[in-house]
Amino acid sequence: MSFTRSMLGALVLAAAVGTPLAAQNRSVSIFARGGGYNGLTNLNDAGTADFKKTGYNLGGGVGFQLNKYVTVRGDFTYGRNELRDTSIPSGVKANRYLYDAAVQLQYPTSSGFEPYGFAGGGAVTVHQVGTSGQDKTKGAGTFGLGLNYRIPNSPLSVFAEAKSWLYKIDGMSGALAGFNKTEFEAAWSGGLSYRFAL
Repeated sequence: MSFTRSMLGALVLAAAVGTPLAAQNRSVSIFARGGGYNGLTNLNDAGTADFKKTGYNLGGGVGFQLNKYVTVRGDFTYGRNELRDTSIPSGVKANRYLYDAAVQLQYPTSSGFEPYGFAGGGAVTVHQVGTSGQDKTKGAGTFGLGLNYRIPNSPLSVFAEAKSWLYKIDGMSGALAGFNKTEFEAAWSGGLSYRFAL
């Protein structure tokens, strides 16, 4: 919880610092993306269970560009993949509903390419497909990197992004019961954004 409060404090600070700077660079963007989804760590000490089987993600959000180099963004991501047992798919699928906010730093170039990185916090709800009443919501940290390309003379951009989350998967029921490790999960995506100048 203190991590989430710290990230919210950073967002407020970024907004306060960025507001008087480069007002002509302010904009609001909406974006959508999709791609792959993986767990990168084991779920137990024995290393016999994991979410490393590649699944998929869909997501989107909104970004408020405070100035040329700083954006505050809010994201929602839906991710789904399958639990493995000793590297064999188990047939147990898990959905993740990830919602977070982050401070993004970007570096626009004259060529239209804009590399960026971001970090923030939020929450993840884990749902085992085929069950009801067993969902758990956990605090999560998020960070990622991306490359945006602004199409000349257009409000449209295309981007590629790698985004990750850290959260503790414990207190689950059903096939996910008994796990208590910190889960490191990642999505890699391609997407499209539309920018409204302010």
